[in-house]
Amino acid sequence: MFVKPLRIVIPSHKRHDRVFAKYLVTDPIICVAESQKDLYKRFNPDCEIVTHPDDVVGLIPKRNWMARHFGNLFMLDDDVHTCKYLAADYGDCSVIKDREKVTRIIHELYDLAEVLDVHVFGFTNRTTPMMYEENAWLSFSKMITGCSYGVRYKKGVTWWNEDLKLKEDFWISCFAKFKERRILTDLRYSFSQKDTFVNPGGLSAFRNVEEERRSILLIRKHFGECIQMKGGACNNGKGSTKQMVEYNISVKFPF
Repeated sequence: MFVKPLRIVIPSHKRHDRVFAKYLVTDPIICVAESQKDLYKRFNPDCEIVTHPDDVVGLIPKRNWMARHFGNLFMLDDDVHTCKYLAADYGDCSVIKDREKVTRIIHELYDLAEVLDVHVFGFTNRTTPMMYEENAWLSFSKMITGCSYGVRYKKGVTWWNEDLKLKEDFWISCFAKFKERRILTDLRYSFSQKDTFVNPGGLSAFRNVEEERRSILLIRKHFGECIQMKGGACNNGKGSTKQMVEYNISVKFPF
């Protein structure tokens, strides 16, 4: 059976002039709605543009479409701008600026996922070397971060609930754990994105306190006590955006 090669894909929406992620890797594909194709081509002539129908609205339906279309893909949010090596020695720069090296890191994790027959793989949401545990650099039991992860398409496993508008990284992590009891997370590297609430386009039109709350309740309805509430309001942003996240959650898998 022919196996499709891994493609690094940047899902984007109304950010034709701010696709920061394309500078991190070699030969990325930008995936946009058909009606935005010409604008993205004009601003991103160095990238292949793949389009989906305009009636595929929102990031979660787009992820379902991309998984079916590409088969094997690694997704970088368009506002991702940094890759860090969390196992860097004290005093060394942890930021990886070499596009070929970042691309190689992604492909090596995909190759390992293929060998282990894991269908959801990605990187940690930890942000600094101080959070790195040197004796545990790979995990089958920690969720991936939503801005940088991949799937090897398998019907019934790599599927996102389109009733959600937010928190889809929690959904796919929990769903894959429920279906196959494992996801593959590389804890050595992390990808960072621009401030969630202050970068127009993308999911900014959907992201508000009430939608965060609705998405959390829906995920908890499906996956129960492994979805845990974290304290009170979360400072996710700077200045005037600091109190915009009232609810925050974490995952603790029982297996």
